[in-house]
Amino acid sequence: MPNPPDRDHDRPDAEGDRPAMEEDLQATEDSIRADLARLSRVEARKSSLEPADPEVDRLSDEAVQLADDIGRKARAERELGQDLA
Repeated sequence: MPNPPDRDHDRPDAEGDRPAMEEDLQATEDSIRADLARLSRVEARKSSLEPADPEVDRLSDEAVQLADDIGRKARAERELGQDLA
């Protein structure tokens, strides 16, 4: 049976990549904030519409997509933070 991969060997040198990783972390944080701001605007717009307005459905789809993106980015942010620790 083959040996499992050596996790430390397979990982990039975190110290050598630290500036790039810090830049990625900041960019991810900025992106999450932008998505949150957009999600807030979408929800505000939805609340100003009648429930039967067809735009509510489109805005709801956008809100779901934004929320999914935020979750994905937050998981990446957590991983970057752990790699930098």
